[in-house]
Amino acid sequence: MSIYELVQSDGEADSSVVTPSETGEYNDALQRIDQAHQTYGDGLFTLTSAGVDSALLIDLVSRSGHSIELIHINTGFLTPETIPFRDSLVEKYGLRLHEFGPSEEEVRTMSEMQLWQTDPEEYSRVTKLEPLTRAIQTLGVTALLSGIRRDQTSNRAEIGVIDTGNDGETRIHPVIDWDQAAIDDYFSVNGLPRHPLYEQGYGSVGDAHTTFKGKNREGRVIDECGIHVVGGVVIRNRLAT
Repeated sequence: MSIYELVQSDGEADSSVVTPSETGEYNDALQRIDQAHQTYGDGLFTLTSAGVDSALLIDLVSRSGHSIELIHINTGFLTPETIPFRDSLVEKYGLRLHEFGPSEEEVRTMSEMQLWQTDPEEYSRVTKLEPLTRAIQTLGVTALLSGIRRDQTSNRAEIGVIDTGNDGETRIHPVIDWDQAAIDDYFSVNGLPRHPLYEQGYGSVGDAHTTFKGKNREGRVIDECGIHVVGGVVIRNRLAT
């Protein structure tokens, strides 16, 4: 395990920027974050992928006024642009970030085996599921904020605002019912940064060898890694077609 922490007293994001329609989805999201913090306190963390739309949830958490620490799973195979982008968000919002991932030896072994091709489920277990379990146990996580949405894939269409994660932790999805138009509007009005690969035609960004250009998640070779759940049931790996 490695933990990267960066806290800047002057790094808080500007909350004075006008937000799009401070009703509906916006207020719902802030209310969900506020209720989660009231319920779980220091046991509440934000889980980020440092992906295309990750700044959305991070910005909303910042606007909520609550100090909620960030967890990021570094699989060891992320695109070269992802960590610098993640760190720029950490600096912009003055966050405390905890990074977990597989060991260097595990990364070497998976590379040699090209495990993402030979055994996608085992690959996802080693790169994401096991590190997340370790993060939850190490940090004393009782609840996670996640930025997944129902409109992302058919697998996620039935996910609720609140669910139970793989390790018994509560999952809260503040932006579960936002659509792409609302997200694009929020990014545009507030000038939020997107992952650098977005401008190159990547609608979603994961690991370097399993991510290609495409709208939304069309460019993901492994569509689901098993981190997310529906009604307490894990969404298993599915090779994108």
